[in-house]
Amino acid sequence: GGGGEGEEGGAAADAWEEALTGSELSRPSNRFYDAVTNISAPELIGSFAETAPPEVQQAVRSTVVSLLGNLPPQLYDTSVASTGQNVASLMYSMQLTGYMFRNAEYRRSLLESLQRDGGDSAVLPPVDEAGAALPEVSGLIKVKLGEGTEVEVEAAAYMSELRSEVEAMRGELMRTRETTREAQGGGLLAYIQSLGRDNLQSLTSSISQEVLDAMRLLIESILREADVGGDTFMETPGVKLRELLVWQLVTGYRLRELEAREELNRALTGEPE
Repeated sequence: GGGGEGEEGGAAADAWEEALTGSELSRPSNRFYDAVTNISAPELIGSFAETAPPEVQQAVRSTVVSLLGNLPPQLYDTSVASTGQNVASLMYSMQLTGYMFRNAEYRRSLLESLQRDGGDSAVLPPVDEAGAALPEVSGLIKVKLGEGTEVEVEAAAYMSELRSEVEAMRGELMRTRETTREAQGGGLLAYIQSLGRDNLQSLTSSISQEVLDAMRLLIESILREADVGGDTFMETPGVKLRELLVWQLVTGYRLRELEAREELNRALTGEPE
């Protein structure tokens, strides 16, 4: 009931207070935390903007817009009031989302690569080749134009016209699909949304404890620098909160890249985890 939720919330707030007031000297070294804090937030986001695929950048923008809306900051001076604990939870959620974006990108790229490799030995020819291989037709056929109106036309010309219309419709369908995919996050969000529950959970279930610790350490560091405790009430300008969320999304994305690089190094060198 309400009492249980209050106790849980109080325990979480106490945990954040304890974490935020802990001694720096007592914190173990974390290479992932060091890597993402040795570069400033503007530099990290700038690098992401230069190197991340457009569909991933669109997914980041769509995620932030879904949380904060899309009001232009020059016209609306918005602010968000919350507690340090809630902001910390939001930052953690954004880090995990960024991590999930990178993992989804890895997985989808692998699937597309496998599909391309498998397509080389496909039994059926591609659509264009199949269309080109249709047998020739000849003679006249009757075409009904309207109520009680029929005309005779060359079968070859009529089939050619039909084929052109089908190709035009196919092209329009592909453009519509691309537009829809871009609107949903350049295809990446659409791909993530198409995954079943188990597959969706698998995008973050393999995260290492060291990366989780790095996420926690970064959140603690940010709140400590802002002098915000777990139950501290704070009011943040909408523009600043938007920047913070983008930073955390990009950080999670970057952490997965670093983790994947370490996994690859271990696989190649045979080093234990």
